[in-house]
Amino acid sequence: MSFLFRPCRFEMDYEAYARFLLEYHASLNLPYPFAMKLAFMCSPLQLGRTMLILDEGSYAYIGAAGCVYGTGEHDYEDRHRCQIEVAFLLEAYRSTGLFARAMAAFLEQIQTDNPAVETIQFWASPEHAELRKLVSRWRSLPGFKETAVGDRMFYTIPFIELLAYAEQRTKNPRPS
Repeated sequence: MSFLFRPCRFEMDYEAYARFLLEYHASLNLPYPFAMKLAFMCSPLQLGRTMLILDEGSYAYIGAAGCVYGTGEHDYEDRHRCQIEVAFLLEAYRSTGLFARAMAAFLEQIQTDNPAVETIQFWASPEHAELRKLVSRWRSLPGFKETAVGDRMFYTIPFIELLAYAEQRTKNPRPS
């Protein structure tokens, strides 16, 4: 199967990104009320970068990713920090290989869009088994950090390490 990793650049892309995530908001595993989920899903449209993932054969949307540059805590002036707000693939398409390709494509878009990024960070529920499995693969990266904050986990990874990891996985994919 072939896939497209399309950065959102035009109004039609922004609308497709928002519609796709709204359609699947219950599957995003964001442990927040709807209004807060909506903020996480849509803040990348104004404060960062968004990407759509399409099945090239059917041209159907199968995934999306979004991040913001900077943190609310520092009025988004700390643009060397990139916070992933959403990364989602439809369940039928989830595989290590596709995730690695999508991650590499998104990280390359981030690097082009904001070369100042030094750190990737994200929050997650510690109860999400699929995410725990994924995160366990990053624990071997020298700069990987995970911190429990209340009922959430906060993860940080140096950008260059995560990019190298993603690029390596796209060259030497693991079985799903």
